[in-house]
Amino acid sequence: MNQAVQKTQIRLIALDLDDTLLRADLSISEENKRALQRAEKLGIHIVLASGRNYFSMRRYAEELCIHRRGDYLIGSNGAQLIQASTGKLLEDLKLPASFCRTLTAELERQGYAWQFYIEDTIYCNRMNEWAITDHRLSGLAVEVISDMDALLSHDQTKILVGGEPPRIESLYKELKTRFGSQAEIVTSKPYFLEILPKGADKGAALERLAKRLRIGMESVLAVGDARNDLSMIQKAGWGCAPANADEDVRLAARLVSTKSNEEDAVADILDQIVFG
Repeated sequence: MNQAVQKTQIRLIALDLDDTLLRADLSISEENKRALQRAEKLGIHIVLASGRNYFSMRRYAEELCIHRRGDYLIGSNGAQLIQASTGKLLEDLKLPASFCRTLTAELERQGYAWQFYIEDTIYCNRMNEWAITDHRLSGLAVEVISDMDALLSHDQTKILVGGEPPRIESLYKELKTRFGSQAEIVTSKPYFLEILPKGADKGAALERLAKRLRIGMESVLAVGDARNDLSMIQKAGWGCAPANADEDVRLAARLVSTKSNEEDAVADILDQIVFG
């Protein structure tokens, strides 16, 4: 719900990447860069919070110079807290190997394309259009799993399932019912479903980071557009959304920009809340 903007002291800004800070061509606009640089000069922590892992987020941290300032990255939808300057994992939640075997066997039975992420590579059960789309979006290499038993003997950060949006929405509801007590189930795009370790969501990770930095959540501004951003939008003192956000995210947001990610929504939100 939108509320009138009032003067507030923001100490941390958490930003989703895809369809929020990034434009469709995967670039950060100069207007958004200037706004974030202005916020940084005020001593505000800038934190990228994404479904991507460090190897996919690093280029944006470098572009914004976050890696020089010692700020943090929330990666893999909250499963990882990363020191931006070094790439060191400060938190690294995992799905147990036994759970991964059970879930991937069910996905195989239903004919889904699925994948794991290990460092800078996507490992998929078979080459498919969704893995190729993820490769294009993330910049990560993509390989077909050559030794399934070996890979499934290790704990994993997350499992991603790709498919047509109606099928993904149906699977989301099914997995929430069957496995919701064992894992976090979210969609990051209409065609991507993600299965994450219990406790791995952006909101929980943002709370843990704020506590680490001794910052109250009332002084945190978070911006996101999709279902996997909802928890941080709800938990931040100033949860905000671009105009292109999913309906449930817009409804939960304290402020919704009239501008989309293509129209510098992040800069618009900062102008209203941080600078205005």
